[in-house]
Amino acid sequence: MNSAIANKIVTEVTEEIYTEYPELLQKFGEAGKQKCQEDNEHHLNQLRAAIHHDNVKMFIDYAEWLNGILTSRGMKTDHLIDNFERLIKQFKKQKNEGVQKHIAFLQKAIERLENK
Repeated sequence: MNSAIANKIVTEVTEEIYTEYPELLQKFGEAGKQKCQEDNEHHLNQLRAAIHHDNVKMFIDYAEWLNGILTSRGMKTDHLIDNFERLIKQFKKQKNEGVQKHIAFLQKAIERLENK
């Protein structure tokens, strides 16, 4: 996945989240929206690294670690799952068969988070 596609996915997911949950903009402002975008960049970086090493456990471990941090700060696991589902939706829009592994790794992480 090239950086232009990754940037488009990150932007789309961030916009979707802030459109569906406008109260986030009121609560966290533009700085929060920027942080959401950065978080999605981190998700994709971790996903690419796990795929590069062909190691789904690496991405699942990242998801569990991140979930621990987020829930300790008052967020819910559902927020991370929702974010990963939005990433899957964006990957499915791509006409590149190479994204199938991205989708599979995200789905495995969601399964683990749902079963915690």
